[in-house]
Amino acid sequence: MTNSSSSEARISTNKSLSDDSHHSTIEDEEDIIPYQIQQITTRSSSASTAAASDNNSISRIRSNQSELSRIISGIRDDEQQLDHITKYNTFGESEFILANQLDRVGTNVIEHPQRNSIDDLESQQPSIGGSKISSRRSSIHERSSDSEDKITKQDGNIDQQEEQEEQCRYKPDGGMAWIMAFCAMMAMFATWGANAGFGVFLNYYLTSNTFPEATRYDFALIGGIIVCLANLLSPITALVYKVFGFKISCFIGIIFQTAGWILASFATKLWHLYLTQGVLVGISFSLIFIPATLVLPTWFEKQKAASMGFCVSGAGLGGLIFSLSVNKVIEDTGDQKWALRMVGIVCFFSVLFSALIMKPRNYKKLPLKSTMTKKFIVENFKAIFDPKIVKISGVCIISIWFAIALLGYTLMLFSLSSYASSVGLSHSQASVLTAVMNAAQIVGRPCMGLTADSIGRANFASCASLLISILLYAFWINATSYGSLIAFACIIGLIIGVGSSLAQPLAADVIHPHMDKMPAAWSAINIFVSPFCLVSEVIALSLVTNHSSRPYLHTQIFAGTCFFACFLIMLTLREYLIRKFIKERLELMQIKLTNISGTTKSGYLKSDAKTESDDSDEGDNAEEESILKARVERYNYLLRGSVKNYFVRMLYPVRI
Repeated sequence: MTNSSSSEARISTNKSLSDDSHHSTIEDEEDIIPYQIQQITTRSSSASTAAASDNNSISRIRSNQSELSRIISGIRDDEQQLDHITKYNTFGESEFILANQLDRVGTNVIEHPQRNSIDDLESQQPSIGGSKISSRRSSIHERSSDSEDKITKQDGNIDQQEEQEEQCRYKPDGGMAWIMAFCAMMAMFATWGANAGFGVFLNYYLTSNTFPEATRYDFALIGGIIVCLANLLSPITALVYKVFGFKISCFIGIIFQTAGWILASFATKLWHLYLTQGVLVGISFSLIFIPATLVLPTWFEKQKAASMGFCVSGAGLGGLIFSLSVNKVIEDTGDQKWALRMVGIVCFFSVLFSALIMKPRNYKKLPLKSTMTKKFIVENFKAIFDPKIVKISGVCIISIWFAIALLGYTLMLFSLSSYASSVGLSHSQASVLTAVMNAAQIVGRPCMGLTADSIGRANFASCASLLISILLYAFWINATSYGSLIAFACIIGLIIGVGSSLAQPLAADVIHPHMDKMPAAWSAINIFVSPFCLVSEVIALSLVTNHSSRPYLHTQIFAGTCFFACFLIMLTLREYLIRKFIKERLELMQIKLTNISGTTKSGYLKSDAKTESDDSDEGDNAEEESILKARVERYNYLLRGSVKNYFVRMLYPVRI
């Protein structure tokens, strides 16, 4: 093969549709056939794929470009076209997919109730004289059912009119929608934002003798209980939300949260602190932020990413405010009691504001007799807890990646303040570091989602994991001054939340096109990561060597190793997604090849008797057929099971 004066093959396009982020550099030298294809839709359904690709035509164009240009133009067959880009971006809106799937289950149960359930109940009625209920009683039951149906239809017409009026009153993406986004942000502010300030409490507990019988691991375990219960109970909270609605779930959460923070201020023994600041606060988190994130998607159609980014920024805002205010109250009062009460009071009014105002768009309150039925609960339970989801290897890979990422994140969040004190900084300066890191998350979390949608979620997650690992190894270990730690906290805060930001969107990528599995995948991931959250800070403190000149060195190395492991695991997930992508492309090429080989250009089946028109069609399709065969051969080569091809797929340069 030469570097100049070489022929080039391309696919001419009817529309200029391209996404230059999808490229392939893995080619067999004998099979490199450069080309460019017009509007290919990657779908799992064979019938829909064939219909979408019937009108595509392929031809060769001669040029004298260099060999590198030939290769680059040749690999553009792997580009994602505009319709697939739209689908790819919607996968990133995982919270909206989750809410829609849960709503779909509930709607199907209510609109199509199980009619046999009534018969089952009647069959359990006591018989009279060894016989079943009399026919007279049955006829009465039928007449009452007819009258109930009429009343139901009338109520349905009234509800439909009310729903239409509500829909006209509140437009999606409007002013009311952004008020709801603010309410959701306040829910995140009062939960994950308040928890981000736990590092200040932990630093105080470790340096004071408030609970003499406690060890440093006890305080670390209390912080772990909060995060563990918040993740572990999230699927159950989703079920509670579907049965009882938003307001009941949220008000229950308010009671648990307020009781947890206020009662913790009166704790005199260690088990009091475990029960209040640990268990009660942890239970309240899932009851508050899960319903809020399920309500918010009902209010947006175009500004989904912006609204969810605005919502999650509440966690960083809360971390900023609570880190500074908790430390100030502790300094002024001399202990943690009024700091705990302050957090409880602020969280109470923040969540109360959200609970009173927030509601789903076009909200129609369902009677408890509809949502408390056995079928409604069972069907929602099946949608949320599906054991078969663990058979999808991609979901298992994401769970492991997210668990280790949360382990490193929790360790980093709660250890930074204590590390600052160990290098000679004051408690006030240590709390400022935590505040700066949380402030950076206000900007970082929304930007991570937008950037990941642009360059590929698996691509961004792998790069971010590697970058965090490098920062922890090279920057945090060597940062001992106040200024250097401020810079470190600002930079690391932009990307440290990569696990929480991308776990659900990656799960949507893995289970596509079976989006009905999204609630089960989301539940499995949350349940799997909860034990890691429980022990994360305990592991961090166990690695601290108190009598060393650098007591947190082992903790810093462990944190960096966690994110380097995340980088390697994400490469494995990337290979899984690329293999899935190549299989879809191979299926598409085979369908196009079948259509070309078995039909004329007009779409009719070829007959044995050839005409001049048929010969002309065959001539036009011959070149296209040869290119498609080359693609099929290349895809089959990439899908081989050898170790070499595994790493080829892992490093395949496409947006994925």
